[in-house]
Amino acid sequence: MEPTWTEHAGRDPELEMALRGAYGDPPEADWNTLRGAVMAQAELPLARLRRTRRTPLQARFRALVPLAAAAGVVATAFALGVRQPQQPRVTAADRAQVEQILNESLPDPSELVGSEQLLSAAIGS
Repeated sequence: MEPTWTEHAGRDPELEMALRGAYGDPPEADWNTLRGAVMAQAELPLARLRRTRRTPLQARFRALVPLAAAAGVVATAFALGVRQPQQPRVTAADRAQVEQILNESLPDPSELVGSEQLLSAAIGS
């Protein structure tokens, strides 16, 4: 039986002899290793395809899980955010004392500039 065109497509006998002389005979193909590599690479895409074949009821329940989680987060944030007004941490006496200290320690603006005329000129009035 004569070899088909696909078995010897584009082969050059002189080139084949030169390559065999330079590199030796080509190694035999390890079909089992090739098959294992192809199966390992195809495993995840095939698993994704199998997983997408769910019934519409399963798809609905799958969509409800993130919605329920989001509702729980919102409810928790709302529950923690709504509180009874608490007493201020700083009492009125403390505020008065801080105001008195600030009034005594800050200089008068006219003292910073030097005179009322310079202050008026700086302000623009």
